[in-house]
Order: sequence, then structure tokens, then C-alpha cells
Amino acid sequence: MQTKASNIDTTTANADSNSTGGRYPFASVAITEAQLNTILKTLQQLRDNLPAMPDLTPSERKRISKLGTRSRGFANTAIEAAKADPGVLPQSISLQLLLSQDDLLSDMSLIQTHLADIKSKLDDSVLLIGNHIYSVCRTIYAVMKTDAAKAKMQEQQAAMKQRFKVTRKKSQPEASAPLLQ
Repeated sequence: MQTKASNIDTTTANADSNSTGGRYPFASVAITEAQLNTILKTLQQLRDNLPAMPDLTPSERKRISKLGTRSRGFANTAIEAAKADPGVLPQSISLQLLLSQDDLLSDMSLIQTHLADIKSKLDDSVLLIGNHIYSVCRTIYAVMKTDAAKAKMQEQQAAMKQRFKVTRKKSQPEASAPLLQ
């Protein structure tokens, strides 16, 4: 997909270079059906090549002890101690299993880092494109409310008016209690 990024129409993309993504984000970019199928196949291959992964609930995620940047030093010291003297391990714990899990964590963390970058850029792209489409659709709706358009498009305008009311009500923050002085 990087080759596609070079296909962005620079005249429209640079029309408003001060805003994120330019005036018309991804104005001349499209994903062909063949490219989409290739991407989806690649994602499926990724799923197939990764080990079985759990799908934890939010409460399960909360309960589990986490190995983060601060606790990683602790874990590394314990692993080094176990390697230096395997006798410190209870018989129920296999040093080989612990070492293989540590390697798996390193490998999966590397994959996670690369996927996080792609996901972040994908999220930003979807946000920008959606924002542009929604902005254009609000303009269309405003034009539809003019007298010239009203007669031709009463049904569509009524349907959009109903939907626009619901969207605006949800997005407006609720009034808060007055501040005490």
C-alpha cells in the first residue's frame, strides 16, 4: 500500500497543507478488489501463523498481573538467577518452558509493535476519510434545505433531517450543573 500513497493527487492534498491530511484526504487513492483480497489473505496468513491467542474480557485483563517496563527488570533478574542456579526453581516450574515463553513474549512484542504502527495509521486514515465524507454530506444536506432543492428532494431531506437530529443529540455534551462560586 505504500506505492498507493504516492498516488495521492498533490494538487488537492496540498491545497490546505496546514491541516492534517490536506483538504481532501486520499483524494485519488483507491484500493482495488485485488489489493483488498491480497490484504485480507495476508491478515489471514498472519492469524494462521500466530500461536492460538486468547480473547480476554475487560475484567480478566484487570485481574491479571502485568509484566510492564518497570516489572521487566525484576523478571529478567529472576530469569538470570534461575539460569545460573536451576535449583532455585520449584520442581513444578520448567526452566526450558520459562525461557521459551520469554522468547515467545519477545517475538510477539515485536509483532505487536509493528502492528500497532500500522493500526494507528489505519485508524487515522479511516478517521480522516470519514470526517471528509461526513463534512461533504452535511454540505449536501444544507443544500437540500434550499428552496430549489426542497421540491425535488423532500423525501431524502426528511430522512436525513431525522438522522441528523439523532446524530447531533448524541454528540452534544450534556449540560453540567452550574459551578459554585
